[in-house]
Amino acid sequence: MTLRFDPALARGDGPVPARRADLLPAGAADAAEIACDAPCPRARAEARLVGEICADAPARLALAVARYVAAARATGETDCIEAAFAEAEATLPAEEASLLVGALAGLVRALEAESGRALSMLPASCCRASADETRLAGLVSAHRAGRAADVAQGRVGRTARSVAALLGPEIVG
Repeated sequence: MTLRFDPALARGDGPVPARRADLLPAGAADAAEIACDAPCPRARAEARLVGEICADAPARLALAVARYVAAARATGETDCIEAAFAEAEATLPAEEASLLVGALAGLVRALEAESGRALSMLPASCCRASADETRLAGLVSAHRAGRAADVAQGRVGRTARSVAALLGPEIVG
């Protein structure tokens, strides 16, 4: 499958995928990173790659699901939530997958409430990471590694801790 940059879609002029078959296949979190042919259309994108901020497959899964959840919040499309569940259920049992999607939805909402703005999130298949995604992944990673004292407290800290508990300890190798 080859993805290419579509300027019309980036501007919002292009067609929006209307069918589930038009969405990314399940497993986007573990898909090979796709190099972009054009500069990233999102101004808040950093030069960091997803592989640099996500130490293992569960961390990549959490980022992909969070990206789908943020897209659902930004667009109001239920297909984005369906994609989040499909992504999680491709890796986890259905019960755990639904808990992970819910915990990540809570974390996205908590981070938005804390910052007072919508998060800058890139598409699930993008190999780059925004500053907001880097922060989200860092919060979850710190809790998974047992460094809770290094991260935010309150609502953000509680929801990051919930996500980390569902993902299990970080596997660094």
